[in-house]
Amino acid sequence: MSRSAKFRGSLAVLAVLGLVTAWWLYPAANHYSIQSCTISYLGSPDADRNPSGWRFYQVGMTALIVLMLDLLRARHRRCDRGTWSLSGMASLPLFGAMGLLLLAVWIPDSRTGNVFGMTHGAVHTRMAILAIPMMGLGLLLDTTGAFRDGLRFVALWPAHLFALLAGTAFWKLTEWERMCRADPALKHWPGDGLHSTPLWEWILFVYLVAYIAWMARRQLGNSPTP
Repeated sequence: MSRSAKFRGSLAVLAVLGLVTAWWLYPAANHYSIQSCTISYLGSPDADRNPSGWRFYQVGMTALIVLMLDLLRARHRRCDRGTWSLSGMASLPLFGAMGLLLLAVWIPDSRTGNVFGMTHGAVHTRMAILAIPMMGLGLLLDTTGAFRDGLRFVALWPAHLFALLAGTAFWKLTEWERMCRADPALKHWPGDGLHSTPLWEWILFVYLVAYIAWMARRQLGNSPTP
């Protein structure tokens, strides 16, 4: 096994151990659910969230993001036309978005703290929201660049599936916004059923991890598979 494979394997194990432990330590009385709690609730020290396990979340999520950064580095090195191609330029927003997510991990989603007049949770949320369009731009440039570099349209099915998931999430969440405006009795957060914001966050983030792994291994044009 290569040194790179061992490094990635170690990060994957650390990520799983950290995140599973954080989930396990989440107090049963606080009722964690992917339908009503965002991923970052696992990393919140607030009494009604995860006061016992939030540090394990930080370690696990940090390992996961470092793993994704390493996979993005591998993807960048395999860009057929170099840094200034569309695929190469995609690395800037992709790395930038990952950097914001990494910083957000270490600013807990908490109602406490005071950073420029905002709670830690408010800063955390703003950084995560800023990372979304950056990630979207990077994925769009990467997909377009991969197609131009010789990857067939059909072979880009993971990108099409990602677009379908993101489009469905946007449709369902905006639909819930309209429903809440029409019926004040509805609770805006977290959303009911397929209108749940945390549910779609979980779906899209888990798929993002798998998608970045695919990006690092896909074959472009005549490039050999690593």
